[in-house]
Amino acid sequence: MDRRKFPFLFGFSILFGLYLTSLYSYLLFHGLAEMFSIIIACATFMIAWNSRRFLDNHYLLFIGIAYLFVGGLDTIHTLAYQGMGVFSGKDANLPTQLWIAARYLQSLSLLLAPLWIDRKLKANSVLLAYGVVAALLLLAISPWQIFPDCFIEGRGLTPFKKISEYIISLILATAMLLLRQRRKEFDPAVFHLLNGAILATIAAEMAFT
Repeated sequence: MDRRKFPFLFGFSILFGLYLTSLYSYLLFHGLAEMFSIIIACATFMIAWNSRRFLDNHYLLFIGIAYLFVGGLDTIHTLAYQGMGVFSGKDANLPTQLWIAARYLQSLSLLLAPLWIDRKLKANSVLLAYGVVAALLLLAISPWQIFPDCFIEGRGLTPFKKISEYIISLILATAMLLLRQRRKEFDPAVFHLLNGAILATIAAEMAFT
């Protein structure tokens, strides 16, 4: 088999397998899909962090740190999903709030990342800053409960949640345009993968509207 076709066949197999699990149990499908994205987020951080001393372009280091905390919020979102039984007494509002918080953090990180293409990043300071932001988001959702509601039982998704998906998509589109302006700073293959990843994220956000 042509080795160039292997990644596509492997990816197709994963997607088809996820589709089959969705027919059996949506909760299982959701958990596996989220687990896969969380593993990718953590792997992105590990690779970026361990190679930080060799990077001239700190775009990927910034993204790696950001995705560690995005993956953390997604982990709590997965555990909070209705039917998981981890957070008893909570309705669908909690996981939806965590989802929106993670997507805002992700999109804004991608928007800010081009600033570090030709600047040196103070990795420990950024790590601390993201820790503070993530903690504040969690406190705002619960126990402070000042984060806007995203889902109301009996009524469905709130206007804030729906509008947020469009805002997040707009932020991602802007991040992609900024990245394209600096495409010469990246290896062509890396640039196309980054560009494709942002496009896929925009498509996912639009699907959630």
